[in-house]
Amino acid sequence: MNYFVLKVRGADAGFIDAYPRGSPADWKFDKGISLAKEFPTGGVVSFSDNYPDARELRDFQPNLMSALLVSGRTRKLLESFDVDNTEWLPVVVKDHKNNVVGPDYAFLNLQGAEDAIDMERSVYRMNAIAKDQIGRIKKLVVKHETIRPQAKIFRCTNERRLILIREDVHAAFVQAGLTGFKVYETEGWNGLEL
Repeated sequence: MNYFVLKVRGADAGFIDAYPRGSPADWKFDKGISLAKEFPTGGVVSFSDNYPDARELRDFQPNLMSALLVSGRTRKLLESFDVDNTEWLPVVVKDHKNNVVGPDYAFLNLQGAEDAIDMERSVYRMNAIAKDQIGRIKKLVVKHETIRPQAKIFRCTNERRLILIREDVHAAFVQAGLTGFKVYETEGWNGLEL
């Protein structure tokens, strides 16, 4: 099975620059731990006033936090794949004028992580603060044999901010016409988002 690096992209998309008021600390969203008990009920996120011309809604909504903020359509598609590591943190998306434009969005908080990076053959620099995490990937090599067969979209153990998706999930995203994301071939990926 092949995998892709998943990144959120969207020119002209309304840019979200903060989690809802009352959310857990930002760093917790990168840990792959449950946040449902800490996440505010009735959470609201809004398009940033710093980007007044960015007004489009996407299935993967761009945001400053590098989080997966996804539409109800995306959620249904992932649920049809019986993805077993998801936690959905529901929010309403509002535009610059405080109008609800996305009533059925959620932050997709992927639980756990897969030991997917071949640390012997990949080229990288470790994070100076989080010493067990990669700070910069220069050449990614995937260790396929350590990824669970049922892993379809997941964080990587040594770089929890790096999200990989299985090729069949990517194909379903494309077939469904989901918007706001871009993928990169994993093998040899240099960490750049072009």
